[in-house]
Amino acid sequence: MRSPFRSLLSVLRSSAPAGLLAAAVAVCSVAGPTHAEEHAKPAPKATAQAKPGSKQGKAKVMLGSPMTKVRFSEPAFPLTDDGTYRAFMDKVLDEYGRRCVRQEQFGWEVAKDDQERLDYIFQGTMANYGRMDYLLGEIHPKSVTDPETIVFLADREKERYLLAWTPLESSVLFMMCDTAPKDAKADQPKSVPKK
Repeated sequence: MRSPFRSLLSVLRSSAPAGLLAAAVAVCSVAGPTHAEEHAKPAPKATAQAKPGSKQGKAKVMLGSPMTKVRFSEPAFPLTDDGTYRAFMDKVLDEYGRRCVRQEQFGWEVAKDDQERLDYIFQGTMANYGRMDYLLGEIHPKSVTDPETIVFLADREKERYLLAWTPLESSVLFMMCDTAPKDAKADQPKSVPKK
């Protein structure tokens, strides 16, 4: 069985300018204490930075996704986006006639050869999506050139999310976004002629 995790750097190199690649590597890294806050939005309480001199001293972690209401198999670091994650997800969604309207991204520190922990994080979290009645389908977008990056559509009721998992050297990245049709008119029901 192939490892579900390998570096996203090959995908970023083929689609991002050099400046964005450097920023992506910096943003993707979750090694050491990481202080995350929402970009251009007030940070939710769970992702607020630890105050200097506080007893905590460590970065905040999230038990699950506030957007999808699904728990992770173990707590994750919330990550900020400099536009790289959004560009990646928008490129994938463009192939399916959809666009990203809200997003979240999380990371876990993982030792380089710890396949057991990678499996636990990935499989446990995806199983929790199933338990929450999400219908999951793996997709293979042409824009994702890294065979180890795994991408899913997750549907529940009238919601459709894009979920993307990718490994880095000593961490794993989980990106997700709430999607909508590219054409706003696609959301509106077709009118039926009156008799």
